[in-house]
Amino acid sequence: MPATYTFDDEHRRRLQLDGRGKLLVSKPAEDTNRIAERLLGADVDVWIVQEVENVDVLREFNREHLNGSYQHVMVIDGNDSTRFIDIGILSRRPLGGVTSYQRTFHPDDSSRPIFSRDLVEAEILDSKGRKVLTVFGTHLKSKFVDFTVPNPVEAAAAAELLRRRQAETIVRIIANRTSTRQRYLLCGDMNDTPDSSALVAYEQAGLVNALLTPTEVGMVKTTVDLPASPAWTSTFKESGQPRTFDLIDQIWLSPGLAPRLTGAFIGRRRKLARDGTDHDPAWISLDI
Repeated sequence: MPATYTFDDEHRRRLQLDGRGKLLVSKPAEDTNRIAERLLGADVDVWIVQEVENVDVLREFNREHLNGSYQHVMVIDGNDSTRFIDIGILSRRPLGGVTSYQRTFHPDDSSRPIFSRDLVEAEILDSKGRKVLTVFGTHLKSKFVDFTVPNPVEAAAAAELLRRRQAETIVRIIANRTSTRQRYLLCGDMNDTPDSSALVAYEQAGLVNALLTPTEVGMVKTTVDLPASPAWTSTFKESGQPRTFDLIDQIWLSPGLAPRLTGAFIGRRRKLARDGTDHDPAWISLDI
């Protein structure tokens, strides 16, 4: 059936379909405003963000919802050809070189790039153009399994294997690009817990989990018993199962940067189900 679209402003019309032919639509205004409120409240110099459709969307979000607080905005189109969700950067500090590793392959599978989205490396500069920090941002393979597939158990195992290979590849790339004395961090939606077998490569490489004992900013209002540890950014309730609280959004520090950590924070949602997004933002403060 044909569809008709009417635009109030001809200069701002944009239509985009996902890989399944569905029209991509924006979040409800209430959700978008709440995400912006949470980000602005954190007063962070650099955000690494996930699930961004393209750079124009992120620029518009920064301009119209973040009051143009971030002068440096970057998105590189990644490998997600179905949902078009990419990794973005919002920074008050100047950016140096930005590198995408979307065309990287794992040695055990040369049939497709290892990153289902991307791994992005960005240099953060001071006002004089000197590099003060290197940030690696990523978004690993989801745990979601379409249970209409012939073998959901096999599909879940394949997804876990891909996450493990992605983590191994990230560690290999970082080792080739840096030394343990350098100041760098790895962050993003890992879609698994820090102690999972899929992410074991991070600790084996000497990376330090910056969110072991974070400070909560804000408070969720719920009658549900919350975990004793505040180290969680996502919660899920499967039918017939107890609710889980997991730290899937993570920040890992190099041995050379870990001593510079002065604080770790998670911006707590107001309601358990979602508060603009179903991920709570996490950030750290550094003495650099």
